[in-house]
Amino acid sequence: MIEYLKICRPDHWLKNIFILFGHMVAWTLVLNFQWDAKLLGIAALSLIPACLIASANYVLNEILDAPFDAMHPTKKLRGIPAGKVKVSILWWIKGALIIAAFVLCQLWHFNLAYQAALLLLLISGVIYNVPPLRLKDRAFLDVIAESFNNPIRLWLGYYALVPPHSVPPASIVFAWWFFGALLMTGKRYSEFRFIGDATLSGRYRKSFQVYTEKTLILAMITYANLFCFCTGIAMAVYPKLNNLVFVFPMIVFAVIAYFQHAMKEETARLEPEQLLQNPWIVFWTVITGAASVAMLLAKTNYAKAAHLLGPLDW
Repeated sequence: MIEYLKICRPDHWLKNIFILFGHMVAWTLVLNFQWDAKLLGIAALSLIPACLIASANYVLNEILDAPFDAMHPTKKLRGIPAGKVKVSILWWIKGALIIAAFVLCQLWHFNLAYQAALLLLLISGVIYNVPPLRLKDRAFLDVIAESFNNPIRLWLGYYALVPPHSVPPASIVFAWWFFGALLMTGKRYSEFRFIGDATLSGRYRKSFQVYTEKTLILAMITYANLFCFCTGIAMAVYPKLNNLVFVFPMIVFAVIAYFQHAMKEETARLEPEQLLQNPWIVFWTVITGAASVAMLLAKTNYAKAAHLLGPLDW
């Protein structure tokens, strides 16, 4: 039974913490920083269906990737390639997870926009894993498709708290998408170096037949710039976000810490999921998050002081 549980990857549910970002966007731009116990309860419950659908996608991923995992240095020990589980039972588990997720949506009265985002998360897993599309095998599109789960999680968090007629800003949605693409490309870069054999890596993941270390680094730089660009637009356009301009240097330091860690030689020997365990990345992420909340709650629009960085009237 433990092997079936491993394939559902409950340890990866931590990724759904990105749903909290959607809660924050709704809390800031729509709810005007107002919270109560009921809203907190809804926010907490909104994580559960998303985790169930994520596990359903992980089951599909493990089933379809088993022949490729058999050629990976460590993934060959997973349940299916190692012969520890039955695929037929996994299909039943996947179906049960999907049904449970949408039944909970009905029981907890989540609106149609939240349910549509949940369905989109499920469809995203199909497009990413199932032939003939199987974007997982297509260089660069694999990262774009996988990181699209970031905007989906934003929508899940957002629509768990606000009505369907409200729409989150496109600049924030794209910033969150590009941030996810940066993380996913870093994961690809780490994995590419971890395997350390161009022929073997190409058999394990078809997109690695196209990728090189150089193209992956350039992609990381591109996504980092696009993330900063979209974030800057959101900070400038929405008055409630103006104060976040002073948090921007911390965001830059967090991105630099991520790049620095991804480039280390010893990182190539780590599993990709360990990439975000670097203490400096954690430090700057926590500091940035705390400073962001403080600036959002500040009653004064300190961003007006930013004119000191521009032309001065004498």
